[in-house]
Amino acid sequence: MTDALATAELLSRGPDDGDWNEVRRRARRGRRRRQASVMLVLAGAVALVVASAYAFGHPIIDFGSAPKGPPKVVDDFGSLEVGAPAGMAPGVLPEQARRITSVRVDGKEHVLWVAPTKRDGFCETWSQFGGGCRADRHDAFAKHIDVGGTEDVLMGSFFQGSGSRLELEYDDGTTDEIPFVWVTAPIDAGFYLFRVPDAHRVDGGRPTKVRLLDDDGKVVAEDPVPFPQATPPGLVTRSLPGYPRLSVPADALWDQREQLFDLRADDKTRLGLWVAPERGGGTCFWFNQGMGCTHGNPRAVPSPDALWLGFSGAATHVTLNGTVGSDVAKVEARFEDGDRVELTPKRGYLLWPVPARHYPVGTRLVELLGLDAEGQQVASRKMPSDSRGLYPCTKPKDYGYGVSMCP
Repeated sequence: MTDALATAELLSRGPDDGDWNEVRRRARRGRRRRQASVMLVLAGAVALVVASAYAFGHPIIDFGSAPKGPPKVVDDFGSLEVGAPAGMAPGVLPEQARRITSVRVDGKEHVLWVAPTKRDGFCETWSQFGGGCRADRHDAFAKHIDVGGTEDVLMGSFFQGSGSRLELEYDDGTTDEIPFVWVTAPIDAGFYLFRVPDAHRVDGGRPTKVRLLDDDGKVVAEDPVPFPQATPPGLVTRSLPGYPRLSVPADALWDQREQLFDLRADDKTRLGLWVAPERGGGTCFWFNQGMGCTHGNPRAVPSPDALWLGFSGAATHVTLNGTVGSDVAKVEARFEDGDRVELTPKRGYLLWPVPARHYPVGTRLVELLGLDAEGQQVASRKMPSDSRGLYPCTKPKDYGYGVSMCP
């Protein structure tokens, strides 16, 4: 493979690929030394390519001439719209999805699909890698490069049309050029997918920032690579009698665990929550559907009046879980039908299976109040009652684009 983009390969369409494995994610974005062994070839840049673009070192893809997405891709984009939590739909126009290009990583082709949104932005996905949305090109993040992906493969986008070169900088001061494509209106954005060289997947040489430069070498935008410079603690699987297999932080001192909650949901599932000291300082916790560690970080400890509580949904039950501040002695759960239930946190943690009688619309949890030891309110939190797909039901609703879920 050469150290430059080959025009013939850029113009080659390549095979169609409708795969999209994990689009829900929310998913981010001197000449330099080049490493021929790790350059990616942008292939399959369909239909109309503006020849003058090569003077800037990247192809320009005419969105209107690119092949339309097949039904599978249209449904995947549409599911973002109809399946999003209340107020979070990106406004994507799924029927306008187009196949933009493809990049080969470690012998596998990954196809870029893009669809515009109602606020002059877009949603995008790389097959087998996932994607996300930059729904509003006028928001505060629009001036930034989106840098996402993993520690091994970076992906992202940018809106700045003046950018002609994209550069990745490493801990050791060296750089690589990142190939990208520019997509015309209504998208008007650049996209990239880049495999980090093996030599830069170790401490001391990992990616640190991505910068966009114009024709004169002036920095147009620069953003950090948001991945830790060391591999975060992993998870281990543990078994306890009467419980499903549990995912536990590897740094939790298992032999020193303490169980704070042992409960039953209305579907008879046994629910538990445990805490344990963290190796190296801090505290770890885990329950049936989640886990975490403080890593000795003071900011991981709630403020005295905090209610860091949310829902975890399963196929047949819903739980309320999270942490509360030191001033919160009780939590009062209030429901749409006027029902109230008082809950007691333990050591700042709370786990509670929501009763099945409060699953139907019109009966759901809408507010939490934090009460101190004297019964005085010190905190409150509104809870969404219109989250589709959270509460179990007997008759799911068809929302289109292949999405059926409980209202």
